[in-house]
Amino acid sequence: MSDNIPINNRKLEKVKLHVSDLKKGMFICEIDRPWLETPFPLQGFAVESEESINEVIQYCEYVHIDVDRSKVENVIIDQLPSGSILNKKGKTFLLDDIENAETIRKQTTNLVNTFWDEIRYGMSPDIHLAKEAAHECVASMLRNPELMIFLVQLRSKDGLRGQEAFNCCVYSLLIGNLLNLTHKQLQNLAISALLHDMGKVLIPEDILNKTSKLTDEEHAIIQKHSQAGRDIIMSSGSLSLGTADVAYGHHENLDGSGYPRGLQGDQLSMFCKIVGVVDKYDAITSTMPFRPAKDHFRAIYILNHLAKEKKIDERLCSLLISYLGGYPPGSIVELTSKEVAIVVNSDPLNRQHPQVLVVRDNHREPCQRFVDLGEKTVDDQGRPYRIASVHRPSDFGIEPNQYFSLILQSIG
Repeated sequence: MSDNIPINNRKLEKVKLHVSDLKKGMFICEIDRPWLETPFPLQGFAVESEESINEVIQYCEYVHIDVDRSKVENVIIDQLPSGSILNKKGKTFLLDDIENAETIRKQTTNLVNTFWDEIRYGMSPDIHLAKEAAHECVASMLRNPELMIFLVQLRSKDGLRGQEAFNCCVYSLLIGNLLNLTHKQLQNLAISALLHDMGKVLIPEDILNKTSKLTDEEHAIIQKHSQAGRDIIMSSGSLSLGTADVAYGHHENLDGSGYPRGLQGDQLSMFCKIVGVVDKYDAITSTMPFRPAKDHFRAIYILNHLAKEKKIDERLCSLLISYLGGYPPGSIVELTSKEVAIVVNSDPLNRQHPQVLVVRDNHREPCQRFVDLGEKTVDDQGRPYRIASVHRPSDFGIEPNQYFSLILQSIG
C-alpha cells in the first residue's frame, strides 16, 4: 500500500487496503480470495457498519476499494489527520475508532463483572455473551492493536475483575496475533483469557482483598481457584475444553513448580503458556490490595527473570516485551528537563521516542503540554531532551486515567 494516498483522489480507480483500514462508506470491489468462498455479493458491496467490517475481517486480509463508488470523504491512508498528536509517523487513532474500542472495553469489563455476580449468587451466566465479547475483542485487535494497548495501558489498573480480564484478553491477543494464529484460534484464545480467573469468584473476599501477607493456609485456598474455574467453565456445557484447560493451567510453570498439578512445559498448551505470561505481567503492573502497581521496567525485569528460570515461555515473554517497548502508553516518566510526563503513544518503529503529555513542570507544578520526543530532541536551553527514568504513578501522585478525556480531546 502506498503512503499518503487519499482515497478520494479521482485519478485513482481503486486502492488496495488491509482490512484493518476499512471504514464505513467504502465500496469493496475486489477481495483476496474467490468470491464464492465468502458470503459477499459477487458484484462488490459497500461497507455499511462495524458488523460489516468484522465480517470482512473473518474472511480476508486485503481488499480493493472502488474510489468512485466509495462515500468516504477526506480519509487518508497511512497519514495523520490534521490536529492529531498521536502516531505522527504511522497509523493514527481516529476518534470513532477510539470510541468504538472504548465501548468494547466497557461492555466486556461489565460483562465479566456481571458473570462474577451471577456465579456468586448461584446463577448460570450467559456464555453466548462471552463469545460475542471475545469476537468483538478479536475484531478490534485485528483492526488496530496499538489502539487496544493504548486503552489497556491508560485505563486504571485498580484490581477490578472485569478490567483484569479485559487486559489479559488484549495482551493474549497481541501475542497470538504476533504468532500468526488463525481467526478461530484467536477467538478461542480471547474467551480463554477473559474467563481464565473466573474461579476466584468462589474464593472468600476477605482473602482476595487482604492487605497483609497471606498465610500458608490462605495461599492454599487461593490456589483452589484454578480447579474452581475449570469446573465453572465445564459446567457451562458450551465452551471448549481448551478454555477450561487455560483456567486450570495458567498458574503452571514450565519447570513443573506451578500449581495445581505441577505440569511441565511440554504438558502445557500454547494458550496456557500465553495466558500465564500475560497474567503475570498484568498482575505486576496493576494495583493490588497488598501493594501498589510496579512500573513497566520492573515488570520487564521480573518477566525476564522468570523466563531465565524456565518458569514462563521465553519466546512469548520476548514477543510481549518487544512489542510494548520500554515506554508503553500510560508509563510515568521523568524527562531530562526534570519534567514529569505520561507516555501517550509511540511509533512502533521508534519506541524510544514516544509522544508524551507533560503533567508536572520542572518544579513539580501541575501543567498540561503535549510533546513528541521524536521531533523535539532538545529542550528550551538546547540540552538533549529525552526520557531519563521511569516511575510508578504513586511516585508523583499521578493517575493516567484522570487524563484520558484530555488525551481523547487532542485527537482528530
